[in-house]
Formats: sequence, structure tokens, C-alpha cells
Amino acid sequence: MKNLFIFLQKCVGGMNCVFCQILNARILKLSLPSISYAFWTFKLSKGSMTVIGHRAIFASNSEIVANGQISIGKKFCINKFSRVVAKEKITIGDNVTIAQFVAILDHDHAYHFENGNMIFRGYKTSPIVIGNNVWIADKVTICKGVSIGSNVIIGANSVVISDIQDNCIAAGNPAKLIREMH
Repeated sequence: MKNLFIFLQKCVGGMNCVFCQILNARILKLSLPSISYAFWTFKLSKGSMTVIGHRAIFASNSEIVANGQISIGKKFCINKFSRVVAKEKITIGDNVTIAQFVAILDHDHAYHFENGNMIFRGYKTSPIVIGNNVWIADKVTICKGVSIGSNVIIGANSVVISDIQDNCIAAGNPAKLIREMH
């Protein structure tokens, strides 16, 4: 399949999908067939790059926001009301399932207090890597700079702020090793 380059200035939609804010953004690969249920959104900024593997499933109200790079492997599934937002880089492996209400963010806000006022100073970013065969349960937040190994389950309501090794179950706030799987 040849690379698909999109150079649009307005939102386009169709087949239950909306591509917004596309301006010299590149979708290098959108492998088909991919399945979309109801309404989901891609928001791509100028200079961003997104690669999506074969058989990706996007549920209703899921959102992919690329101000940087996003690479998604084969057999990816993102459920309703979940978001993947990259200002720098997010890499997601093959066979990854993201449950509902999950947030994966490679950035946080930089604030400074001056004379009792909070002043926004931009974003602090660090790449996220998620391995192969990972299940991320409901209401999980994955923070910037985290690497999650392969064959991992992240339990519901967890906040992942540090790396998670291969072949394990992790859960909690902050997420920690619960059990190794062999």
C-alpha cells in the first residue's frame, strides 16, 4: 500500500469518521479493513504523523489527537470515550485493547506561580511506549514518559506513572506490580 498524504485545511468526514484540523499532516499508513462504530475523531496538527496498523477498531466517541507522532500496531482496539493524545510521540504495539474512559497522554502542563497567579508555561512532554498484547482496563490514565512491556494487564482505575515490566499485571494509584505471569 502506498503512503497516503493528506493536505487539507478543513474538516472532512464520512463513514462514521471525522478527520479534523488537518494541515500538512501525514497519515503514513491506514491499513484496511479497519472498523469504526458510531462517531470517533482524529485530530491531526501541522507536521504530525500517524501510522495505524491492520484491523484497528475505534469505538464511539474515541479520540486520537496527534500534535506529534502516533504509531499504532495491528489488531488495535480503543473503546468509547478513550483518548490517545500525543504532543511528542506515542507508540502502541500489536494486539492492544484499550477499555473505555482511558487517557493516554505524553504530556502534562507546566505552570509557574508568580505574585499569587498561576501562569501557563507550555507543556512538558516525554514519549510513551506500549508493548504487544496489552490490555488496559477501564478508567486508566497513562502519564508521560511511561514504557509498558508486552503481555501486560493494567487494572481498572490505575494511574501509570512509571515503567511496567513484561509479563505482569499492574494496578493501583500509582500502578505497581500485582503479579507476574509466566
